[in-house]
Amino acid sequence: MASTLFAWSCSSSATPEPGAGSGGAPGTGGMTAGGAGGALVAAGGTAGSATAGTGGAITAAGGATGAGGIGAAGRAGGGAGAGAGGAAGASSTSVTVQLGQARQRMDGFGINDSWSPAYTDAQADQLFDPTRGIGLSILRIGMGTNGDQMSNNMWGDIAKARTRGVTTFIASVWTAPANCKSNNNVNDGGHLNTACYDSWSTTIAAFPARVRQNAGVDLYALSPSNEPDFASCGLNKPCNGNYPTMLLTDAETVAFMKVLGPKLRALNPPVRIMTPEASEWIHLWTNNSAPGSSNPLAGAGYDYGHALFRDTAAWGLVDIIGVHQYDTQVAQPWPADVPQTKPIWQTEMSGVKWWPEEGPSSDINNGVVVAGWIHDAIVNGPASAWLWWWYQATGTDDNEGLLLKNGTVAKRLYTLGNFSKFIRPGYTRVDVAGAAPASVLLSAFKGADGTVVVVAINKGTAAATVPISISGGTAPASMTPWVTSAGDNLAAKTAITISAGSFTASLGATTVTTFVGKP
Repeated sequence: MASTLFAWSCSSSATPEPGAGSGGAPGTGGMTAGGAGGALVAAGGTAGSATAGTGGAITAAGGATGAGGIGAAGRAGGGAGAGAGGAAGASSTSVTVQLGQARQRMDGFGINDSWSPAYTDAQADQLFDPTRGIGLSILRIGMGTNGDQMSNNMWGDIAKARTRGVTTFIASVWTAPANCKSNNNVNDGGHLNTACYDSWSTTIAAFPARVRQNAGVDLYALSPSNEPDFASCGLNKPCNGNYPTMLLTDAETVAFMKVLGPKLRALNPPVRIMTPEASEWIHLWTNNSAPGSSNPLAGAGYDYGHALFRDTAAWGLVDIIGVHQYDTQVAQPWPADVPQTKPIWQTEMSGVKWWPEEGPSSDINNGVVVAGWIHDAIVNGPASAWLWWWYQATGTDDNEGLLLKNGTVAKRLYTLGNFSKFIRPGYTRVDVAGAAPASVLLSAFKGADGTVVVVAINKGTAAATVPISISGGTAPASMTPWVTSAGDNLAAKTAITISAGSFTASLGATTVTTFVGKP
């Protein structure tokens, strides 16, 4: 969670040190890789909990498949563990991609820009360019306590992203000024004073105009609180620094949303209202917390989603549910007692200190885990957008970045790209039915132009074969596999001909493969 995002000693004004990884030559059908990728580990992956299907509970191992996807047991902390899984030469009877069974619209994949060094052109290409890079389509920025950009690189980074085709920009607020908080400090939590609800909401509502003036873009959505369920708390486990945070209870969230919401709606153009983004997905729908977390509200005052739903006025103002995936590292399925669904965006996730996958690591095992996080969020959340935290780790030497602190490009950049490069904004997730090998996670998507995308994650240390049929629509003539493995970085392989609506997916051990086809 955000408790491990910085290794700052005490000051919110500390500046992270920049660093840039060097790029290597592109491989055949792949993309430019920076630094060494790390060796494949034959055994590994810690056994973890897994999320049950929609409306289910977290179970000790395995769990039921979420609606519309195919899952596997033994996820590491909810991600796709790269440990042992699947027998040698494992295969399934068959699975079916059901193009006629639509799930959620996909709004995109993205990255955060708060406290990050300014992107170079090469870095912006790697992140946002859909041909030369991984095609991220969302950039999340931060608003500071003075109502301006949180760090001085943001306007320039927006311009670089925009030049490369990004049109969706969202913003989050970390904290109110010290004099508006119960602890009189921008750091370490503290609650927003009710006397400041009106003035602080007015400052927030002025930020979209400032973005437009300085960067020439309109904000798509804005969240009034980054991680209202977390207070920075020093350097002892599970904390890692003192930095801007502010607590909101469920009741405070409802009250403040009803003050801010009308002001954002009144803007021209209006800005979509995203809920405060809880650091733990479990806090969106329950008062439970991840074992070992700091739990600053002591198990009472979370459950933000239910609180908003119970208040008709507040719920009517919500356009997007914002949430993070830290600590438990699993999605919490949409509850059956909240019948009116809204889009869910997972707006920040990474490997942070004290938690599984803290690193630093750059190998394919971690890349497969990250792919599992994304799969879980999309299939079980069900998230319409998924964002990583930083481009490169800075401060703490961990897995907060797609690049390590020393500049090495991690495999997780490419396994994120297995989703972001091919599942474009406006695509729709569709059901996948049938039985895959125990080590394999499958999800599928379709575009309005007839494109079909299937993402296959093989967590196992043995290869797997999956016969796949496509029904309920027009099957492509062929599917091209794009593989990320110990040796490949989003490498395009030989296209597979589809016969009678079916093809066989051959998945290497510990890989992420995206199959892409058009009619």
